[in-house]
Parts: sequence; C-alpha cells; structure tokens
Amino acid sequence: MQGSEAAVLVVDDEEMLRDLARDILVRHGYTVVTAASGAEAVDIYCRRGGHIAVVVLDILLPDMGGREVFRLIRDFDPAARVIVSSGFERGRDAGDLIREGAAAFVQKPYRINELVEKVGELMKKDRDR
Repeated sequence: MQGSEAAVLVVDDEEMLRDLARDILVRHGYTVVTAASGAEAVDIYCRRGGHIAVVVLDILLPDMGGREVFRLIRDFDPAARVIVSSGFERGRDAGDLIREGAAAFVQKPYRINELVEKVGELMKKDRDR
C-alpha cells in the first residue's frame, strides 16, 4: 500500500476528541477517516480495510465496547494495526487489548507528539510490509 493511499481510522464517540485527533493527524500529512461508533468503525474497516493502515480506537464506546470492536476488526484482518486510547489511565482493558495484539496505547486527551509518533511508527511498518 502506498503512503498516500493509506488512511488512519479514528474511532471515538466524543466528537470533540475525534475531531482533535483527525486535525492533528491531517496537519501531519495523514489521510484520516473517522467513525463515531463501534458499529460504524467495523463497517468502515470491513469496506475499506485495505486502505486503513492504522486504527486509533477509543476503548469506551456506547454501542459496543472497544474490546468487541478490536476483536471484530482483528477477525476480519488479523494483521490490523490498532492503537487503543482512553481518557483513563492505561488499565485492565487496555492491558488486555495490548496482550491480544493491539500495537500501542495512547492517553486522552491526545498529546500531539505521542499520537503522531505512534501512528508514524505503525504507518512505517505498513509501508515496509
């Protein structure tokens, strides 16, 4: 997949945080697709998975939990690169998802350098595969 074709899927039910992540990543040259719910994220990934290089996934979603979204995305694409995020400290849920194969954890509110660095590392791995 070419870098310009690869997108980041940002999944967060809070519009302000979803827009913040999108704006940060767009300013750093990434193509970004957003989803406001777990169901929407799974739908987008299943339709456009070949063009989604990285998923930034909020753990706490109202319609289906981040854990379920993560598992559905990984069932569809076992190589999916997912960064889990939460407004809470990295707790049991995030730790469990990291052990299940999530690539990283990012604390919310997003710190620009941390988000860009983690996405950049995974995008580079995507270009290298």
